[in-house]
This record gives sequence, C-alpha cells and structure tokens, in this order.
Amino acid sequence: MSERRSARLLRLLACPQHCLTFAALTVGEAWLCVRASALPFVTSAGAWLVGLALWTLLEYLLHRFAFHLPPAHPLALFGARQHFDHHAAPERTPITKPLVLTAPALLAGLAAASWLTGSDLVAPLWAGLVAGYLGYEVMHVAAHVLAPAEHPLSSFQRAHLDHHVDIRSNFGITSPLWDVLLATRRR
Repeated sequence: MSERRSARLLRLLACPQHCLTFAALTVGEAWLCVRASALPFVTSAGAWLVGLALWTLLEYLLHRFAFHLPPAHPLALFGARQHFDHHAAPERTPITKPLVLTAPALLAGLAAASWLTGSDLVAPLWAGLVAGYLGYEVMHVAAHVLAPAEHPLSSFQRAHLDHHVDIRSNFGITSPLWDVLLATRRR
C-alpha cells in the first residue's frame, strides 16, 4: 500500500466521528476482556472466536434485511436511510456508521445478553462481535479508499463495490461466507 493511500485511509479513520466510534468500542472491548479474565484462557478465546464468527452472520443479516429497507419504511431510521445515502454517494465521508446508532445497539445487545444468560461467556463473545465490527468498519472504508492493486483483499473489495451496482448481492464485507451459503454472491 502506498504511503499516500495509507495516509488517506488513516485520515478517514481519524476524523472525529470515526475516532470516537473506534475509541468507544476499543475501550469497551478492553474492559470486557479484563472482566472475562476469570475464565480459562481457552474458554475465553473460544467464546471470542465464536463472537467474531457470529459478527459475520449479523453483518450479513443487517446489511441484507435492515439496511436495504425502503427509505420511507418506519424502521429505516435505524440505519437504512444512512445506508441509502451511502449508496447514492459511496465516496462521501463518513463511510462508517454513526456512533449514535452503533454504540447504543452494541451496549443494548451486551446488556440483554448479560441479563438473559448471566454467563461469564457473554463478555468474550461480545468482545469478539465488537472486534468483528471494528474489522468491518476498517474493511468497508478500505474498500472505498484504496486502489484495487493496493487493497490486501482485492476480491472482497471488488465484491463490495459490485454490491453498489447490484444491491441484491454481495452483502458481506468481512466475509463472503454467508453470500456463498445463501446464494447471494455475485461476480
């Protein structure tokens, strides 16, 4: 990756909204990892990996079913309107999701899972989900900012940019797994 492209990617990730989003999620993830330290490492690491894998499914489902609601749909204010704007102008910043939508959803999910299960496994599982989300945000920005020759996963980038042409396919950003399994992967 050229220094110019790297600097551009870092500038986009460093704008105040992105900085706040990543800082809040990173602090939350660090807190959860410390909280989960009473568990055996293998158990905690396994739960973290399950959370990371679950992120790919959650990302696919949200992108396919929630973010492609018609803009006039009553539930569109939970992300579909912003996503519609992103499709209309994919190069316009911010490319990441607004903190006002992301943080409450993540915290509500954590609180609900903790309350419902009371399990110590919730913390590393949630930390894996957050790590997947952070990876998603970085990969999504990179798909729009980097040239294909500079992108480390150019096939992922190509699939996402193809999604902007055909919104019925290629919903996965961090993984093509669910697109392949659910027959929505297109080239």
